[in-house]
Amino acid sequence: MGNKVIDIAKYASWCILGVGVLIVLIGVIMGFDASNAVAIDLMLYWSYALIGIALCAIVVLGLFLAAKNDVNQLKTIGIVVGGGLLLVLIAWLLAPASAPLAYNGPAVTHSDLKLTDTILNLTYIAGCASILAVVFSVVWNRVRK
Repeated sequence: MGNKVIDIAKYASWCILGVGVLIVLIGVIMGFDASNAVAIDLMLYWSYALIGIALCAIVVLGLFLAAKNDVNQLKTIGIVVGGGLLLVLIAWLLAPASAPLAYNGPAVTHSDLKLTDTILNLTYIAGCASILAVVFSVVWNRVRK
């Protein structure tokens, strides 16, 4: 069973890499100038797809392996996924969706502003959490010694 999963993951990785290379080649052939944004849009959509594939793989494979190895790990995975969803919800609720200062470009919708502010809030939360984790680990290692 383990070798089949590894083989499937290997072939899926090669397929994903092949599609990525194909999209880059299409972009090189079409060009990346501002008047022809098709190549850039293709790359952005592919990156969105890769993020979705990664998240689904983590959750689905995590659930599958946890159920196979130890059913009690499902509770831990549920807590982690729930905590991640709670962080996204908090970041979304804190997002002001205000228009950027001194912006003279085309009009931006409220939902775009809300999404951008949510992602910025998530970035701030992740950055602060990583700094706190480093400080905590240094202090914890000093206390233990």
